[in-house]
Amino acid sequence: MDEDELHSEISEIPVASEENFQHRDPATWPKITDKTRCFLIEHRSEQDKREFFPNTLCDFDNRMRHFSSKWYQKIHPNGKKSFRTWLQYSNKKDSLFCFCCLLFLTTKTNNFLEISKGFCDWKKLNPRIPEHENNNEHQRCYSDRKTLEKNLKEGNTLNSDL
Repeated sequence: MDEDELHSEISEIPVASEENFQHRDPATWPKITDKTRCFLIEHRSEQDKREFFPNTLCDFDNRMRHFSSKWYQKIHPNGKKSFRTWLQYSNKKDSLFCFCCLLFLTTKTNNFLEISKGFCDWKKLNPRIPEHENNNEHQRCYSDRKTLEKNLKEGNTLNSDL
């Protein structure tokens, strides 16, 4: 199978797998397979950076809260800024998910990973986001994502070798 055939086969996966699949929204993703993983990495769209996100009534303090796109950016102690490209907002669930961990982690250990829920405790984004991004499993998944992304761009996949 040459590279064009592989890309054609990958691009057909979501349509055949899930009628309501939206690659931008993790809550709509089908079961993660190698083909789906490749499709999501190759076709990942931009993060939702709208100005206003829906308000949610929080159970614990009875206040309306919402996600803010400022969380996509991390400001380091030295003032340098970096982007949390792994953070993915779901319109369907009004929740956050970890793109990398959804694709590569085999044990679902926290709310950033549960498709049925996601993370939506907006009051506790700090410290939850920093805790998650400093977790060893997340860092491994992030590295796996970057490696696969690079290999797909360069055509260095097992299918291309075969």
